[in-house]
Amino acid sequence: MSSFTKSTLAALAIGVAAASANAATINDGYNGAGLSYNGDVFGDAKIYQVDRMEVSYDADNLYVNVYTNFFEGADSLGHKFGDLFISTNGWNPNGTAANRYGTDDVSNGEHWEYALDSATGDLYSLSDVDYASQLVLSGPGSVRVNQEVGVKTDAASLVAGETSSADLSGASAAVGSLGVLSFTITLADLGITDLSKSTALGLRWTMTCANDVIEGGFNVPEPGTLAMLGLGLVGLGLSRRKKA
Repeated sequence: MSSFTKSTLAALAIGVAAASANAATINDGYNGAGLSYNGDVFGDAKIYQVDRMEVSYDADNLYVNVYTNFFEGADSLGHKFGDLFISTNGWNPNGTAANRYGTDDVSNGEHWEYALDSATGDLYSLSDVDYASQLVLSGPGSVRVNQEVGVKTDAASLVAGETSSADLSGASAAVGSLGVLSFTITLADLGITDLSKSTALGLRWTMTCANDVIEGGFNVPEPGTLAMLGLGLVGLGLSRRKKA
């Protein structure tokens, strides 16, 4: 096998490894403030548990899968699926991982730049001006209060020409069974058009009662992915130079 072929295959292998690095799991390490007891899930975990988010992306889209036991009709209180919140300047909750961000709420935590309406799949941008007025918050009937659960579509701004979407067909249909809520966010809708630069994102989802909340951070692309792709391109370039 020629040195060029070997280097080409090595570069391709690095590219495959980089592609597989385009995915991450965000586990539920968030409690948030406004909870009347020190715990994660309020109520029956078989109904309200949010297990994890699985996040991936390609050249055009960000894919977010939320794994949860919750489904509309799981309880007798009329609670609904909440909306997916997205930050494009990183994830900056109040508090620490050690206390599961137990002081974080709408007054002091991450200000989300976007919200994807789970019912319609429409993407809305959120302004820092009168931020809370654009949001549906949990409480006072909820145990966990002042938590972002939805977007007020008459107050936030629909992203012009957006093509993002939500697919709730994989939601659980039985108490105690884990389902998946799938969201596809067009990267251009978030203003991400250059994947040669890493963008730090934050993500958040909960049901309208906020009985369990998940938040976390993710980079598009991950810095390590850029490094692997760079190594692959350098290796391929060197092999071509040797052949010449």
